[in-house]
Amino acid sequence: MKCELFFIGKTTEKYLQEGIENYLKRLKHYLPVVVTQLNAGTGSDPGKIISSESLDVLSRIKPRDYVVLLDERGQGMQSTELANKMQQWMLQGFPRIIFIIGGAYGVNEELRKRANTVLSFSSFTFTHQMIRLFLVEQIYRAMTILKNESYHHGG
Repeated sequence: MKCELFFIGKTTEKYLQEGIENYLKRLKHYLPVVVTQLNAGTGSDPGKIISSESLDVLSRIKPRDYVVLLDERGQGMQSTELANKMQQWMLQGFPRIIFIIGGAYGVNEELRKRANTVLSFSSFTFTHQMIRLFLVEQIYRAMTILKNESYHHGG
């Protein structure tokens, strides 16, 4: 199984990019992970921006992909639950699991409906760039949980 992360827009904060790269290097030991950075929509109409960004994402998803959308209205999950879910998805034979972090205005309803799981990291609001680092760290943590390695106990 391949894990792909769809990020809309660039990660402009150097410290976040360094953290993301750090966890991506660590993850290579467990599974192939690819970051696909998509262009952020342009213009002044949020509706058009959401539509163009969501259509771009949808055009890259294949029918057999398992799609996880990160959204503030999603389901909360503990790290061990994410690990168990990822193990289930791997065992079910999905060719790709795609995690999506939308742009500044979110995603459209069509993309939300395509998602197999809608996940929220917190009741707090974070920047889309911060969530990218949190996501990569949580995927890494999930892999260490599945391998019963010590990182997840407080690393």
